[in-house]
Amino acid sequence: MATRRNNDKRSNSNAGTVFWLAAIVIVLFVFALNWGKIQETLARTNFHEIVKTQGGDKPPSAPKPEPSAAKPAETTPKASTVTAAPAVPAKSQPTAPQVAPQAKETAGPEQAQGKPNPQATMKPVAAAKPQAAAKPQAEPSVPASAQVAKARSASLFFVRIDDDGVIVRQEVARQISVSDSPLLDSLAALLNGPSEAEIRKKLISLVPQGTKLLSAQVRGSTAFLNFNEAFMYNHYGIEGYAGQLKQVVYTATAFPTVQDVQILIEGEKHDYLGGEGVFIGRPLSRNSF
Repeated sequence: MATRRNNDKRSNSNAGTVFWLAAIVIVLFVFALNWGKIQETLARTNFHEIVKTQGGDKPPSAPKPEPSAAKPAETTPKASTVTAAPAVPAKSQPTAPQVAPQAKETAGPEQAQGKPNPQATMKPVAAAKPQAAAKPQAEPSVPASAQVAKARSASLFFVRIDDDGVIVRQEVARQISVSDSPLLDSLAALLNGPSEAEIRKKLISLVPQGTKLLSAQVRGSTAFLNFNEAFMYNHYGIEGYAGQLKQVVYTATAFPTVQDVQILIEGEKHDYLGGEGVFIGRPLSRNSF
């Protein structure tokens, strides 16, 4: 009987031990699952700081300022000394009456507390702005005489028909712009025809309308002038062909480096100009007419 009771006690104690072990394991498992939340709760409630404070790990307090001779003997709380530190009683500032009147007028509440006045620091910058923004003086305009100097005098040749119907060659001095191709410029001015002042002098051009100079090249002393097909047709007949050739040859040979002119039509050499039989198969000079 006694043996049965001892066995019952042992079984009960074993069962109790197993129960508590299982309970501890469950608590540890739950605790491990919620470890992150526990850390956040401890950090939010400052649990570690409270434990350190209660355990004697108090942070060293700031040393109290020594009382000055000008301050009263009464001790003030620590919080009041921190806030009242910038403000010094008037009796302890012997230099305050020496401030200039202008400084008193412009000084604000921030200067009275020892802070810099932003208006005083901005004044030098504002004064320096007109000098930084000053624009350089505009460059003087180019005088008209300098613009005229960029033009040159060119010799152009037109014709005039006298009372007897004879075609007379007439040289004209024309002011044209200076460029890298003076020969092209002179011939382009010739193809544009006489000016209004020249027309009043009864000057005309026998070069057919629609004539265009496609290219101009000087090789040695010969100028190769390439015209379009409109240069081939002149309704004035043989005299018209001879007149237009004289105008072109005399204008081109006005340059000292050009002695004669080879006429090309659309880049090709032709023996005759038009159907009248004016020969252009070789270079033409002023002596050819």
